[in-house]
Amino acid sequence: MRTILKEKRQKLFLWSLHHLNSRFSARSLNMKRRDFIKLGSAAVATSGLMSFGQTAKALSIPTGDYKALVCIFLLGGNDGFNMIVPTSNFDYDEYTASRQNMAIAKADLLPVSPLSYGNSSFGFHPQLAELQSLFNSGKLGVMANVGNLVEPITRQQYLERSKSLPDQLFSHNDQQDQWRYVDPQAQKTGLGGRVMDLAVPNNQDPLLTGISIDGRTNWLSSQLNLDLAIGRNGFDQYSYVAPDKNWTQDRRAAFKALLDNNYQDPFIDEFKGLQSRTMELVERVGSQIDTVPDFTTLKPEGSLATKLEMVAKMIAIRAELGMERQVFYVGMGGYDTHDNHISRQQALFTELSQSMKYFYDVTAELGVEQSVTSFTSSEFGRTLTSNGDGTDHAWGNHQLVMGGAVRGGDIYGQIPSLEIAGPDDANDDGRIIPTTSVEQYMVSPLRWFGLTDNELNGVMPNLAAFDPNAVDFML
Repeated sequence: MRTILKEKRQKLFLWSLHHLNSRFSARSLNMKRRDFIKLGSAAVATSGLMSFGQTAKALSIPTGDYKALVCIFLLGGNDGFNMIVPTSNFDYDEYTASRQNMAIAKADLLPVSPLSYGNSSFGFHPQLAELQSLFNSGKLGVMANVGNLVEPITRQQYLERSKSLPDQLFSHNDQQDQWRYVDPQAQKTGLGGRVMDLAVPNNQDPLLTGISIDGRTNWLSSQLNLDLAIGRNGFDQYSYVAPDKNWTQDRRAAFKALLDNNYQDPFIDEFKGLQSRTMELVERVGSQIDTVPDFTTLKPEGSLATKLEMVAKMIAIRAELGMERQVFYVGMGGYDTHDNHISRQQALFTELSQSMKYFYDVTAELGVEQSVTSFTSSEFGRTLTSNGDGTDHAWGNHQLVMGGAVRGGDIYGQIPSLEIAGPDDANDDGRIIPTTSVEQYMVSPLRWFGLTDNELNGVMPNLAAFDPNAVDFML
């Protein structure tokens, strides 16, 4: 009889968790069995969210020295070679010959003068006026022709297949994974997760260290911390057991009684503890977010701005949460422009430019523009050649890095030749071979974040194949 009652109680408990919190569990805290096993082996304290095992190495961070990294992932493969365009006569003629009906008219491009390219001129896409302004004010830089690599490679070596290549080179999922893992061997942890494992101070809540907005990402997958995903409008609430409604009080008391029980099954008992801490997180942090005053910076339309607004709100309550290091991930879809390339790119770039400028201005409003560095990522670029009405999957690509600690107003790395079948073209169709690896791109912001050279080699195991000092765009 006791066994039957125990099984019924456990089933009721699990059903209650699923029914009462299904929306939050699906969107806000993503756990797998390996996470529970990992947590079960950790040292468990008794004080709320800090009960997760905190064995991560602590950086020597002075009190109040807050820093955040924000990865803005452009899903689908952004056409970076239309994002910033060479406008010197020879280079622009080469660009138009290759891009055909995908080319942007020179008169429409927004001129910029990179500090390191005194004899060359460039222009931003006409829909990137806000990014042009940030570039000219020294708050935005361009990382030229970056992409997934196993080792440096030339066109000839690519054609001969004499050097190693990333697996499934032009596949969305595979190349997104390699960007996020930053490891050709595809570790089970992501770059952001490995950085979290090194950068979490002992007094910092590991549940709030790595946060994805509006969807989970393996970029934040970690050995020692949990990756937290919240909605673009904040935390989903436990509405069925809310503390501030009369009709939920009896239900809340019953639910809390379930959470107060001890269960012999370690999986269920840890699940119970996780739900208790999650409930406390939702109600505590959610209520703190609600107290953040509206920003005076006018928010543009679009989901990216809303997601970045939520990042800014989390940063705004950093002191209340005891945060000194945080990493954020925000995705923006729609960049797989196989058709309607020109019109779709106009809309995408409008939203990207306005949203990034909005986010920078909000960090300035909060007084943390020197402490927040944002950077774009995208699985690959687009072909220079047209398929008629669009472009196809390619390889190398330009990226953006933004923040008060960025050496803006410049282009870093090597601008490639845009000649079809030229020295940087892999397949005679405008698939440009990257001249800077993702590892090299990430060295500068991770050093700024506090990682040592030894730690950089640990979080990016393939960095030894490249020159780690090739680019430096941080102050």
